[in-house]
Amino acid sequence: MDFLAEVYRSLSVLDGAILLISAKDGVQAQTRILFHALRKMGIPTIFFINKIDQNGIDLSTVYQDIKEKLSMEIIIKQKVELHPNMCVMSCTEPEQWDVVIEGNDDLLEKYMSGKSLEALELEQEEIRRFQNCSLYPVYHGSAKSNIGIEQLIEVITNKFYSSTYRKKSELCGNVFKIEYSEERQRLAYVRLYGGILHLRDSVRISEKEKIKITEMYTSINGELCKIDKAYSGEIVILQNEFLKLNSVLGDTKLLPQRERIENPLPLLQTTVEPSKPQQREMLLDALLEISD
Repeated sequence: MDFLAEVYRSLSVLDGAILLISAKDGVQAQTRILFHALRKMGIPTIFFINKIDQNGIDLSTVYQDIKEKLSMEIIIKQKVELHPNMCVMSCTEPEQWDVVIEGNDDLLEKYMSGKSLEALELEQEEIRRFQNCSLYPVYHGSAKSNIGIEQLIEVITNKFYSSTYRKKSELCGNVFKIEYSEERQRLAYVRLYGGILHLRDSVRISEKEKIKITEMYTSINGELCKIDKAYSGEIVILQNEFLKLNSVLGDTKLLPQRERIENPLPLLQTTVEPSKPQQREMLLDALLEISD
């Protein structure tokens, strides 16, 4: 996959992920790479089977593909009617809870003894396992035809818990991306995990070093818009020459503890030389930008 290291860095700031799986093509190679990274980082993940409106799909085959290539621990949350009118409905069959019951000794013992299980305790166990990445809910729809999207948005709202500190806390942010604007401005993308960042604040980035926030932006529809403050849970873009990838602003203790994914070794190497000697400095500047 192109730019895999950049993808890994972006994943590290997520509270949760929606992993798209084509109903027509099943689990692809890049899907497996992303899923294993999400699981290793401990990021709760929902499987969304997309393109269910295409002809000739077989959802049972897709489910089996997911179990063989991704995880056996899935719970089918919806029933899909393909004919005569396509619709997606909540799954009400009691069999859907089997995977939840089998993964909890107390629930399994209660079930085997003939005692009834309350819907609330099943739902709480599902959420607990979803949050610790030992269970993956499966939803369905078609992004292009807007089928199942409203239900998916509702699920995102209810299932994903923010790893940020909403209450009053010290500032904490992590730089996960560096890029350059068309005007050659160096922009650092920062996920805030605690506190409030204000324009003109002086912020500690190490024991001995501080930076002053002189430019702050957010991205709206792909456009950079100036702001004067950003809150915990938000992504803020700072114009700064000193921030590096994985730089931490403020209190490092508030960062979520996630396992880091090592960058894969490059399979290809190349040598770049300027066509004219006087272009050497320009080439070095360009290579330095790429190295960010």
